[in-house]
Amino acid sequence: MSFVPKLLTASLAATVSAVVLGDAGEISSLSYPRQSNNGSSEWPYGPFSTRGRDIVNTRGEAVTWAGVNWPGSGETMVPEGLEWASVEDILDQVKSVGFNFIRLTYADQAINEIYDRGNGSDVPLEVAMIQGLGMENGTKVTREIVAKNPGWTKDTTRFEIWDKIAEVAASKQIYIHPDVHVGKAQWCCNNTDGNAWFDDYNFPVNKWQRGLKFIAEWAKPHPNVVSMSLRNELRRAINESSPTSTIGYNWLSLVGNYTSATDAIYETNPDILVTWSGMQYDQDLSALTSGLNLNTAPCYKCDAVRDGYRRPPIVFDLASHPWANKVVWELHLYSMSENLDTGNCPIIEAEFYQAGFNALGIEKPGACNTTKDCPDAVRQTPVILSEFGSAQDATLFNDTLQGCIQQYTRKHNISWAVWSLAGSYRIRSGAQGVPDTWALGNYEWNGWNYPTGIEKWWKPWAKAQLG
Repeated sequence: MSFVPKLLTASLAATVSAVVLGDAGEISSLSYPRQSNNGSSEWPYGPFSTRGRDIVNTRGEAVTWAGVNWPGSGETMVPEGLEWASVEDILDQVKSVGFNFIRLTYADQAINEIYDRGNGSDVPLEVAMIQGLGMENGTKVTREIVAKNPGWTKDTTRFEIWDKIAEVAASKQIYIHPDVHVGKAQWCCNNTDGNAWFDDYNFPVNKWQRGLKFIAEWAKPHPNVVSMSLRNELRRAINESSPTSTIGYNWLSLVGNYTSATDAIYETNPDILVTWSGMQYDQDLSALTSGLNLNTAPCYKCDAVRDGYRRPPIVFDLASHPWANKVVWELHLYSMSENLDTGNCPIIEAEFYQAGFNALGIEKPGACNTTKDCPDAVRQTPVILSEFGSAQDATLFNDTLQGCIQQYTRKHNISWAVWSLAGSYRIRSGAQGVPDTWALGNYEWNGWNYPTGIEKWWKPWAKAQLG
């Protein structure tokens, strides 16, 4: 028996049929041109689809991504760094490394506020900065952003800024991948932040699906926006004030909610690829790639289906959906993983295989003889590593996990995006002007945290991946 459950979630039926509000607040559609089903004759030769383990363009060529995360899901909900450098300068810096991919993070709150305003208008830059930083710093940073980005004013809106980023990125042949990082705009992530799991208090499912449709619609006029995510780093929700407020944390809920969300995106924009992230901070997609019974498949700290062994088996069958060739798996791994060994490369490779990279059809790593948990995949499907990272200093060159990730992605031609570009944040965890030593970029957004790493680690790696 092979099917996907249509699980009940709060207000799923309330998702809208379009994602743009009219002047009076009513739902209406934009007349964005859709990419031709026959495919574009110019880069990026979209729309993209999947073929076995590969992402392919309309010329049938396999496409590989190598890039960086650009955070934009903090309290201002405007991509970081624009007060220090223009969109052009930031993207020139990205391109100089050889990167061709940006995972652009956002918060559902940015879209919810458009609806909440009542007249369908987006939030102006100055309003966004004052809301996030307070009156004094908000107006100051607004002036700095406008000064660095000719043609912008205090009334330039959040998604007009996104338009500009996508347009400039396209001119440099860089893909933009919108990633819904959080519901409420804030630093990500933990189990108690309200963004962890479906219908957590900052993760209402109906608004999440509405936001996905909005982004799918926004992507239409931007040919380099060929993909988008469903959700960043799902995890068990811990809410002491209301411990039973969320749907059970298990494979059934993940598949049911993801299936409904992908249906909604496909209805809005059938051209766009959709990345599915995994359990436990996006470390695990094993039940889906290995075709396990969702009632009984193992899952770290998941809620058990008590009668799962008595229920008819439920196995996710990607091929049974109209969007079967539009889904890409995505995984993450950091050294602070709670449950995975990140200190031994052979074990890391076996864990990667079990977690979902088996869907690439690659040979089983030798350490599978040790872990005893390396099942074959039921279907070849692309898998990307869309987040990983570490301190950008001399330790980069002897970090076991980072070395293993580079070796693994190069050997198997796996697309990836490092965390992150942002050498400084306007506001992070309540503090303003916060530096980040894990970032590729420096605090002032005019150079690199660790230039030696750029020259001897990131540039050679990107070149090896992309040629």
